[in-house]
Amino acid sequence: MTVERVASLDELSDRVWNDVADPRDLFQSHQWLRALEQTGDAPVTYLIARRPGDPRVLGALPLYDSLPSRGDYLSWPELHFRDLLAAGSRGGRLGLVAGSCAGFSTRLIVDRALPGPARTAVLRALRDAARAVAVERGLPYTFFLFLDAAAWRDLAPVIGGGDHHRLAGVAQTELELPGASFDDYLATLPRNTRTSARREAGVFAKECSTETVPLREAIPVVAPLIVNVRARHGMAYGVDVVTRRLSAYARALGDGAATALLCRVGGRVVGAGVMCRWHDRLYVTDFGRPDDGAPDPFVYFNAAIYEPVRHAYAAGLSRVVTGAGAELGKARRGSAVLPLVHLAWAADGRDRWIGTTPAEEHKTHWRKLRSAHPTYFPAVWDELL
Repeated sequence: MTVERVASLDELSDRVWNDVADPRDLFQSHQWLRALEQTGDAPVTYLIARRPGDPRVLGALPLYDSLPSRGDYLSWPELHFRDLLAAGSRGGRLGLVAGSCAGFSTRLIVDRALPGPARTAVLRALRDAARAVAVERGLPYTFFLFLDAAAWRDLAPVIGGGDHHRLAGVAQTELELPGASFDDYLATLPRNTRTSARREAGVFAKECSTETVPLREAIPVVAPLIVNVRARHGMAYGVDVVTRRLSAYARALGDGAATALLCRVGGRVVGAGVMCRWHDRLYVTDFGRPDDGAPDPFVYFNAAIYEPVRHAYAAGLSRVVTGAGAELGKARRGSAVLPLVHLAWAADGRDRWIGTTPAEEHKTHWRKLRSAHPTYFPAVWDELL
């Protein structure tokens, strides 16, 4: 097996790349990664595993540089691996992000037809090649963020002794749409929740007007609102970063599939959701609102769940990916809560970690929530906790 470095997906055809990428995952697609390249947030390189003389890709690993100045909780390892900073990071830069810098992309890019031992060989070769890139760039760690259960099972045989750290991270939430209408969705909720949901949707419909527009047209309005929400959670970063990310959605998907839901009270935008359609899924990637006490007739859950659910039913989709954050609120409204894990590998094989790990804080958090609300957490959480 060989692992080569590719600077751009221009060097690989759509067909060759999409043969190995998960077709259900927008964030692995040729369209999305090329859009990132065009908007300036491209991976620093792609690692491509092949057999000598065979053009078919066995596995791939985009590598992103982690810049502390971003402050983006979806792609900033310092916010997940805080204690590593005390162990001698290089100017605040901990390493490379391998695979994906978005919590919506949780799967590894490996040929799904490969048997287990071959998958392990591909992943080990990619991991080792990523380490080499980190060492060349003077960075101490390589991170695999936002891995779902299948991905971290695949990586388990690759893990060596004492040179890595595994942390419980954020959770992903997904809502599988039952039946054929919004009423069918409501009918699946527990009675008390169903009553609350109807009230929340009713108050919203009475006080808010909504408009769904191409995301491209709404970016100047939506980006500052998203920045406001992130800043409230201690994740301050610039409007330019959000603008680039939203521009990538618009470029990758086009006006028909990258849309913004604008919620207005008295003609003023009081909330906005970003919806991205990919095959049979609708991703709710961002939510924003003003930071000045604007009216809030249940804007969040309508913009993040109820209106996207209506939109997905109308489009004939099967699933709404409701993302990370507010997990219990989303679970009460029908979303499955799925565990994600982070892995950090010392680039040179010599770990420098000192102090206590935030992993224990995360585990304690999820254990308490699961103990209090067991029906929201499937058995797969046993593997993480």
